[in-house]
Amino acid sequence: MIQIHKVDVTYEDGNKGLSNIDLQIDKGELVYVTGSSGAGKSTLLRLMYADIMPSKGVVKVEGQNIGSMNHNSVAFLRRNVGVIFQDFKLLEEQTVYENLVLPLEIFYLNKSVIESKIHGILKALDIFTHRDSVVKKLSGGEKQRVAVARALLNDPFIVVADEPTGSLDAKNADKIMDMLLHKTAKGTTILIATHDQRIIKEYPGRVLYLDKGRITYDSREKAGADA
Repeated sequence: MIQIHKVDVTYEDGNKGLSNIDLQIDKGELVYVTGSSGAGKSTLLRLMYADIMPSKGVVKVEGQNIGSMNHNSVAFLRRNVGVIFQDFKLLEEQTVYENLVLPLEIFYLNKSVIESKIHGILKALDIFTHRDSVVKKLSGGEKQRVAVARALLNDPFIVVADEPTGSLDAKNADKIMDMLLHKTAKGTTILIATHDQRIIKEYPGRVLYLDKGRITYDSREKAGADA
């Protein structure tokens, strides 16, 4: 599903975001990416949807080398990767419905199918009553749930989530995690950058710990060593 080999990411100012990353993530895995602020968590996630390119090494997603993708290939990849941004990246002047319908329209779906998808996910996330609310009037937690809904609407094969429960109370955080686990059961690969140790403990998955752009701990490797 995802193969990363000897990858470095170096920014224009010369600082390294990632260093010598070797990683394979399988279909249907739930992977937590954790570590201190500035450790490279968001940088690793951005590689998955070609928002940044490796300075060195190879990143393959579904067998496609992102470093050799053209514009159309990158656009196709992004249609199939759901992204939950830490700062939401919603259209603040638009309604919840308008934010959700836009990414669906590019698939030329029947209007009834679009309505059904939006209705279902808003109900599941307990924000249906805000369907026609302008986003800028919502609370941080409500915006977070809209961002999650947008990322999951297209049934992507990969979901990358940057602190998806950061603005939520425990009840709504659990709703999000239950929904994400349901997706992994259907074969979706989920990567979550998080500091939330409660989530990691209560919803077990593979854990990667980053420090200064390097993977210093991988629970899969530890499990293999202990076996």
